[in-house]
Amino acid sequence: MNKFLVLLAFSMLSLCVASASPIPCTLNMDFAVSSSTVITCGGLMFDDFQVLHPTGGAAGTVDILSGVVDPATGEIDLTFNPNLGASQDEQLLFAVWGGISQIDMSVAGSGASITERACANPIATSGFLTDLCTNAAGTAVVTPLAEISVVSNQSAVSGTFTGTSPVYIFKDIQTQDPNGQLTEFTQSFAPTTPEPVSLVLLGSGLLGLGLLRRRSRKN
Repeated sequence: MNKFLVLLAFSMLSLCVASASPIPCTLNMDFAVSSSTVITCGGLMFDDFQVLHPTGGAAGTVDILSGVVDPATGEIDLTFNPNLGASQDEQLLFAVWGGISQIDMSVAGSGASITERACANPIATSGFLTDLCTNAAGTAVVTPLAEISVVSNQSAVSGTFTGTSPVYIFKDIQTQDPNGQLTEFTQSFAPTTPEPVSLVLLGSGLLGLGLLRRRSRKN
């Protein structure tokens, strides 16, 4: 029995160390995002993806390059390829479920910019309120939970807002520079109630060591 408890404890501790590496998210599609795409990552779920209003010859396709969760912090990173060449534009919308209180983005490419806003209600995709945050009835404009603008080779983090679920994300992605292009940007999310895998495994390992020590004292 003692040997079993030792093995259990050290197995859990070993797993804890191994979990320091980012853990891939679960995607139900490999590439282009659409309304049927669902991403499950850490304590969050991302769905209702839409790519709208492509202009300047934009393909209107956004690919998911990767999705990982940092087990130490619970932060989730999604990397996208909007497939934009020079002087092109498109909008990306999706919903985040599970509770977030901040938005964080890094943009690569050249001559590109992304304006992002987070809304508490679904974002209008037509009519005079198109691309804006609205009230629950969808009849009036309201202030976004957060809004940031990022250009190529820079990043930005919004101020915090009250954690809510779902949060509706809107991105206006542009390469208005005649020589601009954008094939990668990364969006980071920190769940309001993260449960890092490493802490769970560490706790399990310490529990096993505790049981072993208690048994040794009884003997």
